[in-house]
Amino acid sequence: MNTVINIKEALNLAKTDENVGIAIAPLSSGKDFCLFSAEIKEGNKVGCHYHTAGEEVYSILSGEGIIYTAAVDDNGQIGETLSRKVSTGDNFTIDAGTAHQLKATSDLVLMFVCPPEHLNSDRIMLPCLVT
Repeated sequence: MNTVINIKEALNLAKTDENVGIAIAPLSSGKDFCLFSAEIKEGNKVGCHYHTAGEEVYSILSGEGIIYTAAVDDNGQIGETLSRKVSTGDNFTIDAGTAHQLKATSDLVLMFVCPPEHLNSDRIMLPCLVT
């Protein structure tokens, strides 16, 4: 163990990722994973995007929101949008090739794990699934 990072302190220092519209705080990483925390203020949402490979695993630490998902075909066309309410204690996985957008219905704090590739060129931005 090299260091201990407090989630609240990390969020206070987090810089906004303009591509997805929220502040994301790095917490830990290894050769196969990256762990982040994020805070989404009530009414705000993550920019709609998908990844071509790898999964993202989310854990809702506090608050409530709605996760919107849709399959993306080989031509980049978005399929039917599905939605599900999420709240404190919920965990879910987003598969590669799934467009996703998380909207906060109250202030929302979450953690997510993803492969390092998601931080670079793997993210493909899409039109919003929800307004």
